[in-house]
Amino acid sequence: MKPVGLDIGTNYTKTTADGKDVLLFPSVVVFGEEKDWSLLKKSQKDVYIGEEALDIVQNMENVEMLRPLHEGRLMHKSYLELARYALSSLNVLESQPVIGTGLPVKSSRQEREELTRSLENELNARVLLLPQPVGTLAHLGIETGVCIDIGFGTTDVVVISHMEYLKGDTMLMGVDRLYDNFEVTIRNKAGISLTPEEMTNLLTNEQYEIGRIRGGKRISVTHDNIIDDYNSLMVSWVERISNRAKMLMEGLSTTIVDKIVLTGGGSALPGVYEEFQRRFEDVGKILVPEDPIRANAKGYYVLAKLYADELEPKKESKPVEKSEGKKEEKKEEKPKKKK
Repeated sequence: MKPVGLDIGTNYTKTTADGKDVLLFPSVVVFGEEKDWSLLKKSQKDVYIGEEALDIVQNMENVEMLRPLHEGRLMHKSYLELARYALSSLNVLESQPVIGTGLPVKSSRQEREELTRSLENELNARVLLLPQPVGTLAHLGIETGVCIDIGFGTTDVVVISHMEYLKGDTMLMGVDRLYDNFEVTIRNKAGISLTPEEMTNLLTNEQYEIGRIRGGKRISVTHDNIIDDYNSLMVSWVERISNRAKMLMEGLSTTIVDKIVLTGGGSALPGVYEEFQRRFEDVGKILVPEDPIRANAKGYYVLAKLYADELEPKKESKPVEKSEGKKEEKKEEKPKKKK
Protein backbone atom coordinates (compact mmCIF):
# COMPACT_ATOMS: atom_id res chain seq x y z
CA MET A 1 0.00 0.00 0.00
CA LYS A 2 1.30 3.44 -0.99
CA PRO A 3 0.28 6.49 1.09
CA VAL A 4 -0.68 9.63 -0.84
CA GLY A 5 -1.65 13.12 0.27
CA LEU A 6 -4.30 14.61 -2.04
CA ASP A 7 -5.74 18.12 -1.68
CA ILE A 8 -8.27 18.88 -4.43
CA GLY A 9 -8.93 22.60 -4.13
CA THR A 10 -11.29 24.90 -5.99
CA ASN A 11 -8.39 26.54 -7.84
CA TYR A 12 -5.46 24.10 -7.55
CA THR A 13 -4.91 20.41 -6.80
CA LYS A 14 -1.91 19.45 -4.65
CA THR A 15 -0.61 15.91 -4.22
CA THR A 16 2.44 14.11 -2.81
CA ALA A 17 3.65 10.53 -2.44
CA ASP A 18 6.55 11.25 -0.09
CA GLY A 19 5.39 14.18 2.06
CA LYS A 20 8.10 16.45 0.60
CA ASP A 21 7.75 16.97 -3.15
CA VAL A 22 4.26 18.25 -3.96
CA LEU A 23 2.81 18.29 -7.48
CA LEU A 24 0.54 21.30 -8.06
CA PHE A 25 -1.75 21.84 -11.05
CA PRO A 26 -4.96 23.81 -11.79
CA SER A 27 -8.19 22.04 -10.80
CA VAL A 28 -9.52 22.29 -14.35
CA VAL A 29 -10.96 19.51 -16.51
CA VAL A 30 -11.82 19.73 -20.21
CA PHE A 31 -13.39 16.82 -22.05
CA GLY A 32 -12.15 16.48 -25.62
CA GLU A 33 -14.27 16.27 -28.74
CA GLU A 34 -13.73 15.67 -32.48
CA LYS A 35 -12.00 18.70 -33.98
CA ASP A 36 -10.89 19.58 -37.51
CA TRP A 37 -7.31 18.49 -38.23
CA SER A 38 -7.10 17.03 -34.70
CA LEU A 39 -4.66 19.83 -33.78
CA LEU A 40 -2.25 18.30 -36.35
CA LYS A 41 -1.49 15.49 -33.91
CA LYS A 42 -1.76 11.80 -34.59
CA SER A 43 -3.79 11.18 -31.43
CA GLN A 44 -6.36 13.08 -29.46
CA LYS A 45 -7.12 12.87 -25.76
CA ASP A 46 -10.54 12.36 -24.25
CA VAL A 47 -9.70 14.42 -21.15
CA TYR A 48 -7.39 17.37 -20.59
CA ILE A 49 -6.25 18.25 -17.07
CA GLY A 50 -4.55 21.21 -15.38
CA GLU A 51 -2.30 23.50 -17.43
CA GLU A 52 -3.07 21.62 -20.63
CA ALA A 53 -6.79 22.14 -20.01
CA LEU A 54 -6.25 25.88 -19.51
CA ASP A 55 -4.35 26.08 -22.80
CA ILE A 56 -7.21 24.33 -24.59
CA VAL A 57 -9.80 26.71 -23.12
CA GLN A 58 -7.80 29.83 -23.98
CA ASN A 59 -7.17 28.80 -27.58
CA MET A 60 -10.17 26.72 -28.63
CA GLU A 61 -13.88 27.44 -28.94
CA ASN A 62 -16.85 25.21 -28.12
CA VAL A 63 -15.16 23.33 -25.27
CA GLU A 64 -16.55 22.89 -21.79
CA MET A 65 -14.29 23.74 -18.87
CA LEU A 66 -15.17 22.16 -15.55
CA ARG A 67 -13.98 23.10 -12.08
CA PRO A 68 -15.30 20.20 -9.97
CA LEU A 69 -15.50 22.27 -6.76
CA HIS A 70 -17.40 25.46 -6.13
CA GLU A 71 -17.51 27.12 -2.70
CA GLY A 72 -16.17 23.89 -1.24
CA ARG A 73 -18.96 21.75 -2.71
CA LEU A 74 -18.45 18.84 -5.10
CA MET A 75 -20.37 20.02 -8.15
CA HIS A 76 -19.28 17.42 -10.72
CA LYS A 77 -17.76 13.96 -10.73
CA SER A 78 -14.88 15.22 -12.81
CA TYR A 79 -13.01 15.47 -9.49
CA LEU A 80 -12.31 11.79 -10.13
CA GLU A 81 -10.36 12.83 -13.23
CA LEU A 82 -8.25 15.18 -11.11
CA ALA A 83 -7.57 12.41 -8.59
CA ARG A 84 -6.75 9.87 -11.30
CA TYR A 85 -4.38 12.33 -13.01
CA ALA A 86 -2.68 13.11 -9.67
CA LEU A 87 -2.09 9.46 -8.78
CA SER A 88 -1.00 8.62 -12.32
CA SER A 89 1.52 11.48 -12.27
CA LEU A 90 2.93 10.12 -9.00
CA ASN A 91 3.11 6.57 -10.46
CA VAL A 92 1.03 5.12 -7.61
CA LEU A 93 -2.21 4.39 -9.45
CA GLU A 94 -1.46 0.66 -9.58
CA SER A 95 -0.07 0.41 -6.04
CA GLN A 96 -3.31 0.13 -4.02
CA PRO A 97 -2.92 3.72 -2.78
CA VAL A 98 -4.06 4.87 0.66
CA ILE A 99 -5.33 8.40 0.01
CA GLY A 100 -5.38 11.02 2.74
CA THR A 101 -7.63 13.90 1.65
CA GLY A 102 -10.02 16.50 3.02
CA LEU A 103 -13.31 18.32 2.59
CA PRO A 104 -14.63 21.55 4.14
CA VAL A 105 -15.55 21.23 7.82
CA LYS A 106 -19.26 21.69 7.21
CA SER A 107 -19.53 19.14 4.39
CA SER A 108 -22.57 16.92 4.79
CA ARG A 109 -22.30 13.26 5.72
CA GLN A 110 -23.69 12.40 2.28
CA GLU A 111 -20.93 14.38 0.54
CA ARG A 112 -18.25 12.73 2.65
CA GLU A 113 -19.60 9.24 2.03
CA GLU A 114 -19.98 9.87 -1.72
CA LEU A 115 -16.41 11.14 -2.07
CA THR A 116 -14.96 8.25 -0.09
CA ARG A 117 -16.97 5.62 -1.97
CA SER A 118 -16.19 7.09 -5.41
CA LEU A 119 -12.44 7.33 -4.82
CA GLU A 120 -12.25 3.82 -3.37
CA ASN A 121 -14.30 2.22 -6.15
CA GLU A 122 -12.86 4.11 -9.14
CA LEU A 123 -9.20 4.10 -8.06
CA ASN A 124 -9.04 0.82 -6.13
CA ALA A 125 -7.87 2.79 -3.09
CA ARG A 126 -8.45 3.16 0.62
CA VAL A 127 -9.45 6.66 1.71
CA LEU A 128 -8.88 8.60 4.92
CA LEU A 129 -11.15 11.67 4.82
CA LEU A 130 -10.44 14.60 7.16
CA PRO A 131 -11.59 18.17 7.85
CA GLN A 132 -9.43 20.24 5.51
CA PRO A 133 -7.35 22.30 8.00
CA VAL A 134 -6.30 19.17 9.93
CA GLY A 135 -3.77 18.50 7.17
CA THR A 136 -1.73 21.59 8.05
CA LEU A 137 -1.84 20.82 11.78
CA ALA A 138 -0.58 17.28 11.09
CA HIS A 139 2.17 18.67 8.86
CA LEU A 140 3.32 20.97 11.65
CA GLY A 141 3.01 18.24 14.29
CA ILE A 142 0.39 20.21 16.25
CA GLU A 143 -2.10 18.02 18.13
CA THR A 144 -3.91 20.83 20.02
CA GLY A 145 -4.73 24.17 18.46
CA VAL A 146 -6.78 26.23 16.01
CA CYS A 147 -6.30 26.36 12.24
CA ILE A 148 -7.75 28.96 9.86
CA ASP A 149 -7.52 27.65 6.28
CA ILE A 150 -8.21 30.30 3.61
CA GLY A 151 -8.85 28.51 0.34
CA PHE A 152 -10.04 29.87 -2.98
CA GLY A 153 -13.73 29.09 -2.46
CA THR A 154 -14.08 28.81 1.32
CA THR A 155 -12.38 29.54 4.62
CA ASP A 156 -12.42 26.68 7.12
CA VAL A 157 -11.72 26.93 10.84
CA VAL A 158 -11.10 23.86 12.99
CA VAL A 159 -10.37 23.42 16.69
CA ILE A 160 -8.71 20.21 17.88
CA SER A 161 -7.46 18.93 21.22
CA HIS A 162 -5.04 15.99 21.26
CA MET A 163 -6.06 15.33 17.62
CA GLU A 164 -9.74 15.10 18.60
CA TYR A 165 -12.16 17.34 16.69
CA LEU A 166 -13.88 19.83 19.02
CA LYS A 167 -15.62 22.28 16.70
CA GLY A 168 -15.32 23.94 13.33
CA ASP A 169 -16.93 26.16 10.73
CA THR A 170 -16.95 26.78 6.97
CA MET A 171 -17.35 30.32 5.59
CA LEU A 172 -18.22 31.17 2.00
CA MET A 173 -15.52 33.81 2.20
CA GLY A 174 -12.50 32.58 0.27
CA VAL A 175 -9.96 34.24 -1.99
CA ASP A 176 -12.60 34.35 -4.75
CA ARG A 177 -14.60 36.99 -2.85
CA LEU A 178 -11.53 39.21 -2.58
CA TYR A 179 -10.65 38.64 -6.24
CA ASP A 180 -14.18 39.39 -7.45
CA ASN A 181 -14.02 42.89 -5.96
CA PHE A 182 -10.41 43.33 -7.02
CA GLU A 183 -11.16 42.35 -10.63
CA VAL A 184 -13.98 44.93 -10.80
CA THR A 185 -11.60 47.61 -9.51
CA ILE A 186 -8.98 46.76 -12.15
CA ARG A 187 -11.60 46.65 -14.91
CA ASN A 188 -12.89 50.09 -13.95
CA LYS A 189 -9.36 51.47 -13.71
CA ALA A 190 -7.62 49.87 -16.70
CA GLY A 191 -10.50 48.61 -18.82
CA ILE A 192 -9.35 44.96 -18.90
CA SER A 193 -10.39 41.78 -17.10
CA LEU A 194 -7.96 39.42 -15.35
CA THR A 195 -8.07 35.72 -14.49
CA PRO A 196 -7.50 34.60 -10.86
CA GLU A 197 -4.10 33.20 -11.88
CA GLU A 198 -3.09 36.56 -13.35
CA MET A 199 -4.21 38.43 -10.23
CA THR A 200 -2.17 36.10 -8.02
CA ASN A 201 0.95 36.64 -10.12
CA LEU A 202 0.34 40.38 -10.16
CA LEU A 203 0.09 40.53 -6.36
CA THR A 204 2.92 38.18 -5.44
CA ASN A 205 5.49 39.25 -8.05
CA GLU A 206 6.43 42.93 -8.05
CA GLN A 207 8.01 42.61 -11.52
CA TYR A 208 4.97 40.97 -13.11
CA GLU A 209 3.11 42.89 -15.83
CA ILE A 210 -0.11 42.04 -17.65
CA GLY A 211 -0.75 43.46 -21.12
CA ARG A 212 -3.76 43.50 -23.42
CA ILE A 213 -4.56 45.12 -26.76
CA ARG A 214 -7.66 47.25 -26.39
CA GLY A 215 -8.97 49.79 -28.91
CA GLY A 216 -5.82 49.43 -30.98
CA LYS A 217 -3.65 50.35 -28.00
CA ARG A 218 -1.47 48.43 -25.59
CA ILE A 219 -2.92 48.44 -22.05
CA SER A 220 -0.70 47.21 -19.21
CA VAL A 221 -1.20 46.67 -15.49
CA THR A 222 1.66 46.36 -12.99
CA HIS A 223 1.99 45.54 -9.29
CA ASP A 224 2.55 49.20 -8.40
CA ASN A 225 -0.60 50.24 -10.29
CA ILE A 226 -2.94 48.16 -8.17
CA ILE A 227 -1.36 47.43 -4.77
CA ASP A 228 -3.05 50.35 -2.95
CA ASP A 229 -6.49 49.31 -4.22
CA TYR A 230 -5.74 45.73 -3.19
CA ASN A 231 -4.70 46.71 0.35
CA SER A 232 -7.94 48.56 1.08
CA LEU A 233 -10.00 45.59 -0.15
CA MET A 234 -7.81 43.07 1.71
CA VAL A 235 -8.20 44.78 5.10
CA SER A 236 -12.01 44.61 5.06
CA TRP A 237 -11.88 41.02 3.75
CA VAL A 238 -9.58 39.90 6.60
CA GLU A 239 -11.80 41.70 9.11
CA ARG A 240 -14.82 39.59 8.13
CA ILE A 241 -12.89 36.33 8.32
CA SER A 242 -11.16 37.13 11.62
CA ASN A 243 -14.41 38.22 13.30
CA ARG A 244 -16.06 34.92 12.38
CA ALA A 245 -13.03 32.95 13.63
CA LYS A 246 -13.06 34.83 16.95
CA MET A 247 -16.73 33.92 17.43
CA LEU A 248 -15.85 30.24 17.05
CA MET A 249 -13.01 30.58 19.55
CA GLU A 250 -15.16 32.29 22.18
CA GLY A 251 -14.99 30.45 25.51
CA LEU A 252 -12.10 28.15 24.54
CA SER A 253 -9.36 27.37 27.02
CA THR A 254 -6.21 29.45 26.54
CA THR A 255 -4.20 26.22 26.33
CA ILE A 256 -6.02 25.41 23.08
CA VAL A 257 -5.55 28.82 21.46
CA ASP A 258 -1.85 28.95 22.32
CA LYS A 259 -1.27 27.78 18.75
CA ILE A 260 -3.30 29.54 16.05
CA VAL A 261 -2.27 28.50 12.54
CA LEU A 262 -3.07 30.41 9.35
CA THR A 263 -2.81 28.39 6.14
CA GLY A 264 -4.09 28.05 2.57
CA GLY A 265 -3.46 30.15 -0.52
CA GLY A 266 -5.12 33.21 1.01
CA SER A 267 -2.52 33.37 3.76
CA ALA A 268 0.24 33.73 1.15
CA LEU A 269 -1.18 36.96 -0.29
CA PRO A 270 0.59 40.24 0.53
CA GLY A 271 -0.24 41.73 3.94
CA VAL A 272 -2.68 39.00 4.99
CA TYR A 273 -0.50 37.48 7.72
CA GLU A 274 0.35 40.90 9.17
CA GLU A 275 -3.31 41.93 9.23
CA PHE A 276 -4.36 38.70 10.96
CA GLN A 277 -1.58 39.05 13.54
CA ARG A 278 -2.72 42.59 14.31
CA ARG A 279 -6.31 41.49 14.84
CA PHE A 280 -5.33 38.52 17.05
CA GLU A 281 -2.64 40.26 19.11
CA ASP A 282 -4.79 40.01 22.26
CA VAL A 283 -5.46 36.30 21.68
CA GLY A 284 -2.18 34.73 20.61
CA LYS A 285 0.56 34.59 18.00
CA ILE A 286 -0.36 33.54 14.48
CA LEU A 287 1.76 30.77 12.94
CA VAL A 288 2.08 30.17 9.18
CA PRO A 289 3.69 27.09 7.61
CA GLU A 290 6.64 27.66 5.31
CA ASP A 291 4.54 26.67 2.28
CA PRO A 292 0.87 27.27 3.21
CA ILE A 293 -0.42 26.32 -0.24
CA ARG A 294 0.99 22.77 -0.03
CA ALA A 295 0.79 22.26 3.75
CA ASN A 296 -2.53 20.37 3.76
CA ALA A 297 -1.32 17.87 1.16
CA LYS A 298 1.85 17.20 3.17
CA GLY A 299 -0.18 16.64 6.34
CA TYR A 300 -2.63 14.35 4.57
CA TYR A 301 0.35 12.25 3.53
CA VAL A 302 1.54 11.98 7.16
CA LEU A 303 -1.88 10.75 8.31
CA ALA A 304 -2.31 8.46 5.29
CA LYS A 305 1.02 6.83 6.11
CA LEU A 306 -0.11 6.14 9.68
CA TYR A 307 -3.39 4.75 8.35
CA ALA A 308 -1.57 2.55 5.82
CA ASP A 309 0.62 1.13 8.59
CA GLU A 310 -2.52 0.20 10.54
CA LEU A 311 -4.00 -1.54 7.49
CA GLU A 312 -0.91 -3.65 6.87
CA PRO A 313 -1.40 -7.21 8.19
CA LYS A 314 0.73 -7.84 11.24
CA LYS A 315 3.43 -10.45 10.72
CA GLU A 316 2.99 -13.52 12.86
CA SER A 317 5.89 -14.15 15.19
CA LYS A 318 7.85 -17.27 14.29
CA PRO A 319 8.37 -19.94 16.97
CA VAL A 320 11.82 -19.83 18.50
CA GLU A 321 13.85 -22.68 17.10
CA LYS A 322 15.93 -24.69 19.51
CA SER A 323 19.62 -24.41 18.86
CA GLU A 324 21.36 -27.52 17.54
CA GLY A 325 23.47 -29.64 19.85
CA LYS A 326 21.28 -28.92 22.85
CA LYS A 327 18.96 -31.62 23.94
CA GLU A 328 16.01 -31.10 26.13
CA GLU A 329 16.94 -32.04 29.62
CA LYS A 330 14.86 -34.79 31.12
CA LYS A 331 13.81 -34.67 34.68
CA GLU A 332 15.50 -37.38 36.69
CA GLU A 333 13.07 -39.83 38.19
CA LYS A 334 13.43 -40.38 41.90
CA PRO A 335 14.30 -44.01 42.81
CA LYS A 336 11.42 -45.91 44.27
CA LYS A 337 11.79 -46.91 47.89
CA LYS A 338 12.12 -50.63 48.57
CA LYS A 339 9.52 -52.16 50.78
